Amino acid sequence: MNEKKNYVLAIDVAKGKSMFYIQSIHGEVILDAIECKHTLSHFKMIDQIIGKEEIKKEIVVFMESTSTYHYPVMRYFLEQDYDVIVVNPNLVKKSSTTFRRTKTDRLDAIKIAETYFKEEIKSNAIKTGRLYDDLQAAHRQLISLEKALTAIKNRYTRLLDICVPEHELFYSDKSDKYSLKYITLFEHFPHSEFIQKTRVDHIASILNLTFNRSYKSRLIKEANKLKSISKDAYPGVSITSNEVDNLKQTIIILKEFMGHYELAKVRLIHLGKQTKEYTYISSIPGIGDQTASQLIAEIGEFSRFRSYKQINAYCGIEPSVYQSGKTFYNGKITKSGNPFARKVLYSVIMNIIQSSRSNYPEHPINIYYTSKKEKENKSTKESVIASSTKLIRILFSLCKYERTFTK
Repeated sequence: MNEKKNYVLAIDVAKGKSMFYIQSIHGEVILDAIECKHTLSHFKMIDQIIGKEEIKKEIVVFMESTSTYHYPVMRYFLEQDYDVIVVNPNLVKKSSTTFRRTKTDRLDAIKIAETYFKEEIKSNAIKTGRLYDDLQAAHRQLISLEKALTAIKNRYTRLLDICVPEHELFYSDKSDKYSLKYITLFEHFPHSEFIQKTRVDHIASILNLTFNRSYKSRLIKEANKLKSISKDAYPGVSITSNEVDNLKQTIIILKEFMGHYELAKVRLIHLGKQTKEYTYISSIPGIGDQTASQLIAEIGEFSRFRSYKQINAYCGIEPSVYQSGKTFYNGKITKSGNPFARKVLYSVIMNIIQSSRSNYPEHPINIYYTSKKEKENKSTKESVIASSTKLIRILFSLCKYERTFTK
């Protein structure tokens, strides 16, 4: 972003209040720093001051990203059709050249204003609307639920190992452990003795609870199998132990969180499909509805970036550079960007590699990954990082020229 507006509303954001300061490009102070609370009446007061000065079309609202504190300020000025820019606090810190130790909220607001006029502001710092913010918020909620779900699943497995030690023999596939069918089974029979004492037809009925139709004949066979497996089981606790009640309680929580997680995933995909990038990104083999939405959630609006290199920097996967005299080399990736974006990219690359090997071996990402890993003898992590930069180039090109992927 090279073109600067003639005025800046610099905001030093704090919890529940902010310092507002307006300065022109020539250094003229239009509004000396004043403290306002994050209330509608105070926001309107600042808006009226700008209106009286008749500078709304020539002013930019400029602030630092400060956890969640800047959200009310950002929301108000976006809804009033101001140009809003939210930058990393490191930019303001780097821009400050004073040697004084004095620090006040007023001086901080002035520094923020000076930063706007002095520094080059990247286009990806400009806030353009709520859709991408809502999408990112939905993804972060999904991540939070996933972490909580993992912890609950670990607790669930530990209690199962104590109360129903033979449970690992029940599953025809490892993924069955967290299927609703078996979770419901253990909710009704949280100890091996319950299975041993229960009739086969009743066990079959419990197994059928999660299906919309009856599979009695098939489930009778499975119930017989489960009863046979449990016949000689010897749990680590008795049937009256508190751990049995703990398992039942944990299952209730697990089922609730699984429901919340599925709802969060549906909402993420719903928002993702509303973005202009979705059609182009989801056209790449190996990228489904969820992963496409996750990529857009963390990278945001692709048109904010002038080149794919800016996206690499934003994600923190560009190489660090060391130069001293005649010595010059690229080091490890900086990891200074969005850590959530890096995790999504890693997951997407691995999904593409796994699916393309059988369905689409000539996938450009698969070919690139294989060449890095086998021909250049790179580790899996190094190959994934290299493939991530390749994927970003493809994503950027598709979104820029509004094209879908063609084999």
